[in-house]
Amino acid sequence: MERGALWEFEVFCAVAERQSFVLAARALGVSPSAVTRAVQSLERQVGVQLLLRSHSSVVLTPQGESYYESARELLRLEARAREALHDVQDGARGRLCFSAPDLLGVTLLPAVLRRYTDQHPGVSIDVTYTDEWVDPIAEGLDFAVRGGFPASSDLLGARLWPYERLLCASPDYVARMGLPRDPDELAAHRLLTHTGPRVLKDWHLRDGERIVRLHTRPTARVSSGSGLMAMVLQGMGIARLADWAAQPEIARGALVRVCPAYTATSAQGAAPQMHAVYASRSLPARARAMLAAIRDCAGGQR
Repeated sequence: MERGALWEFEVFCAVAERQSFVLAARALGVSPSAVTRAVQSLERQVGVQLLLRSHSSVVLTPQGESYYESARELLRLEARAREALHDVQDGARGRLCFSAPDLLGVTLLPAVLRRYTDQHPGVSIDVTYTDEWVDPIAEGLDFAVRGGFPASSDLLGARLWPYERLLCASPDYVARMGLPRDPDELAAHRLLTHTGPRVLKDWHLRDGERIVRLHTRPTARVSSGSGLMAMVLQGMGIARLADWAAQPEIARGALVRVCPAYTATSAQGAAPQMHAVYASRSLPARARAMLAAIRDCAGGQR
């Protein structure tokens, strides 16, 4: 194994994580004696004992526990710096992992992925489609695409595009049940909703400065955006749909707008947005290229 400037930090973290000099040596591809020498050298440099050794185990000292966090962060920073350097030299390469809402997987993203893989053959892609809230750090993702309203968190965010939520139904449903034009009429209709944890259960419908709050009693609920879209297309009822998903269906005559003067907003009247969240400002080139491709594709459809 090539030994870089942070070799002793890497050895120390490997021993701390595996609680074994032998297992650390095996993972690093070196001899146990080389691991012992590296840890002893580091301890001499910092002037404290970092690890307590016995015949049966290796544990961190209190000073070692504190030092481990700093050493691990230093290794992460060095890895990101090395990756950024490779980006400059080689462009977008490697494995790209991200999550996105379910409905994007059957609307906008397939075309984006097709173009992206043609333009960046050195990148392999792993996409998780889910409407659940995903923590990109815990799941080891480059980023997570989300819709709705950004939550306050320690994660960094990139705005992709704003959108509106429209009330939609199928022509068949409207022919059978009528076309409501005012929110007051919706109480007599079949409403379909998403069960996402951050989806507002009440609908807030805005027409200019007027906001109407509607307490929904849904006929059916579903946990995925594509499932909700399918129920609306089948004529089951009325649902809130993102304009980027609904407008193509409206254009081909498969959906019509209900209460067409209104859009669904937050309780404060704000429009939702698609955005990406990630843990580090040092996104690799492959992730930056994908976010740009998603943003450009969405902009071309608006």
